[in-house]
Amino acid sequence: MSVLEIIIFFLVVWWPIFFILLPFGYEQLPQKKNFRFAKSAPKKPNILYKFIFATIFSILTTFTFWFLSYFNIFSLKKLILSL
Repeated sequence: MSVLEIIIFFLVVWWPIFFILLPFGYEQLPQKKNFRFAKSAPKKPNILYKFIFATIFSILTTFTFWFLSYFNIFSLKKLILSL
């Protein structure tokens, strides 16, 4: 895998994981306390924790895929060419 392929694979894995994690731990704001925010705004979004978890998970997934590809255990290129 080239460096570009690794970066693209990482980003393709990272974005869905990050969006999947966004609704976890959602608590709605009390209705009458803060009128400055939208009603659907979360009480404590914890974006940093979700960002870090998505990054760690994506790094592990990318490393695993690179490892399998580097040692010719599994290759998407070979799989596609065999079809």
